Amino acid sequence: MIRIKTSLNYVIVLSALLGLVFVIGCGGSAEKQAMSDLLQQFSIAVDEYSSADQSKKAEIEKKLDSYKAKWSEMIMQLGLNGNVTPQTLEKMENEYQKITTKYASLASKS
Repeated sequence: MIRIKTSLNYVIVLSALLGLVFVIGCGGSAEKQAMSDLLQQFSIAVDEYSSADQSKKAEIEKKLDSYKAKWSEMIMQLGLNGNVTPQTLEKMENEYQKITTKYASLASKS
């Protein structure tokens, strides 16, 4: 009887610890937030580009090029570090490709 209680206590404590690790481990990462912020800024800049006149477009193009460079650098670092899950990385990359495609279509029209 005592042995069953002791085993049951170990199972309860182990379950509680695993639950705690799972909850803490599933929080949003700083890297994911940084990627989301960069994508949001990039998207806003593309929207600005679409409504800008010719004199402003050159300035915005420089900003867009810097966002592209930051994105490439960020992807390279995250690929080496492994701090972001492959699913998250793929999702963010797909969003980046959508924004880049929109920018390319706008740039070809001007």
